Amino acid sequence: MRNARWTVVATLAVVVMVGGCGSESADEETADAKASTTTGAAEKPVKATAPQGTLLERAAGTWKSIATPRDTSLDTLVIEDGKVTAEGAKLSCTGTLVPVENDGEESATVTYTCLRGDDGGRGLGHLKVKPDGSALVIGFDGPAGGWGGPVDSYRRA
Repeated sequence: MRNARWTVVATLAVVVMVGGCGSESADEETADAKASTTTGAAEKPVKATAPQGTLLERAAGTWKSIATPRDTSLDTLVIEDGKVTAEGAKLSCTGTLVPVENDGEESATVTYTCLRGDDGGRGLGHLKVKPDGSALVIGFDGPAGGWGGPVDSYRRA
C-alpha cells in the first residue's frame, strides 16, 4: 500500500513537471513579457544629458544630504549664483563659493558663516561635483591644528 502511494505521488510529480515544460502557453507568456519590456523601454523618457558649464554652474541647485541627520549635519544645501545656504537640525550656515584649480582639476572653496558661530567643526571646505551633476561633495579641513573635518555628501533634491 505504501509503495502504491509513492508511485502515485511520483507519477503526479512527473506529469506536473512535463506538463509545464515546452507548452505553448509558456512560450506565449514569454513572448508577451518580452514585447511589454521592449515597449516599456521605448516609452521611458530619455535621461537628461550631463550638465554643462563651470563647476559653479553644475553645482547650482538644491541638494539633500545622503547621511543620517545629526545635530552637526547640514541636511539641505542650496547653491545659487555662487552663494551657499546650508540648513540642518541645529545648524544654519551661509557662504560663498570661490573657484580654484587644484592639480588641473576644477574645484571651489567655501567657508561657512553660521548662526551662533558653530560650523560643526568644518573650517575651509573644498567642493567637487560629479561630471554628470548627480552628486556633490564638500571635504572640510576641520579646525586649525586638528585631524580634518567632516565630509558632506549630497544628491540632487
